[in-house]
Amino acid sequence: MNINSVDQLKAAAETGDIDLLYTVIHDDPSILEIIDSIPFVETPLHIATSLGHIRFAIEIMNLKPSFALKLNPQGFSPVHLAMQNDQERMLSRFVNMNKDLVRTRGREGLTPLHFASQIGEVELLAKFLFVCPKSIEDVTVKGETALHIAVKKEQYEALDLLVCFLRENIVRGARRTQYKILNWKDEDDNTILHILAQRNSEPRVVKALGRLVKSRINLNEKNLENKTALDMAANAEIRSILLCAGAKSTSQITNAPTYADKLRPKTTIRHLVTTYILRIRGNILEEQRNTWLIVATLIATATYQSALSPPGGTYQFSASDDHNMNITSSDSTISRPKDAGNSILSRPEFFMFLILNMTSFFLSTISIVIMIPRGIIDSALHCFTSSYLFSMYRISPTDISSIITLIIFYLISIAPGIEAFLRMYYELKPVIAKKLKISSLKKYCCKRRNTNHGL
Repeated sequence: MNINSVDQLKAAAETGDIDLLYTVIHDDPSILEIIDSIPFVETPLHIATSLGHIRFAIEIMNLKPSFALKLNPQGFSPVHLAMQNDQERMLSRFVNMNKDLVRTRGREGLTPLHFASQIGEVELLAKFLFVCPKSIEDVTVKGETALHIAVKKEQYEALDLLVCFLRENIVRGARRTQYKILNWKDEDDNTILHILAQRNSEPRVVKALGRLVKSRINLNEKNLENKTALDMAANAEIRSILLCAGAKSTSQITNAPTYADKLRPKTTIRHLVTTYILRIRGNILEEQRNTWLIVATLIATATYQSALSPPGGTYQFSASDDHNMNITSSDSTISRPKDAGNSILSRPEFFMFLILNMTSFFLSTISIVIMIPRGIIDSALHCFTSSYLFSMYRISPTDISSIITLIIFYLISIAPGIEAFLRMYYELKPVIAKKLKISSLKKYCCKRRNTNHGL
């Protein structure tokens, strides 16, 4: 690399002289490529950005976009330097050209979003989140999110904006991201709630804490010192806010299962079924999933329609002109009004139709449940299945088939309640066992004490 060309290029960047830039490139066409090959270097873009030469910086970015991601020997990219030197217009142009620059990691893992949170630049923070929503997931080498930095630097307006963004975000996976970021732990396993609970109860802190406890944050997470946010509350007012929100102290909380506990074998039917479904779901390719989902949906729709219009039709009710009631089907007339709406199939025929139709319907519905993620669609499928079973019950011509469909209908209807009860049971089982153990120990100690006193 020509030393004279390097000096000229540096001079062009310091003065913002675009003509001199192209003169250097004409004399040494490979100079930008050579600079780019150095891992940590101060590029012309770094120099122009620090001095505020916008046109020159944009010209360099057009010629060599990779310069925008380069770190200088101090560990800063041009975007970091633009923020440090209050070059907001240049920063805005950079982000408009490449939104991923918001996620550029510099020294100690700090991104421009972290830096904006640190200095409390709310407008800049909002723009970064708008152009690159995923940037809120970035963490520093200390395990800190932008929310951690805002709390530690007491930038409560920035914290409020970040929490509101997590709540209002509508990109794919936003709900999962909200929970993950709000409950993220730094290198000391402190969530933002742990840190905020240690602040003095000034109005800004109280307002931020009030908004935070209404979000999806876990009030009872423990840090490395095995303390919850309530244990670390700095004063009575903050403690009162946490208590009203439902926070608990360490002594009131059972230890969460460890990774080893999660890997130990579980023999519950629910766990085995869940594991089986997740394995099937994980082995299906996206293209296969889409195809099978369409087929399963068509089968479920066809079988549901056959419950509304069974083979041969149903007995129809009609009233004659002289108000004498009779009930007719397409090929018969019956005199019993209670048979109106029932299938005209014979008992053996309907029973065969019932078995085949219900088997097709449930297999296709179960396939749909396996292939789609859990959510609001579960409730829709539950109502759809209940409606189908009620239709089959209504057209059943025999008591046996009516009883079968009615039993299945009630089982399906109460299934969510049974699932909720089982989930609550398995969550409370360790707590109940612990209390029973303590109670038994107390009785044993009491008995020994009475024995020792000769009672």
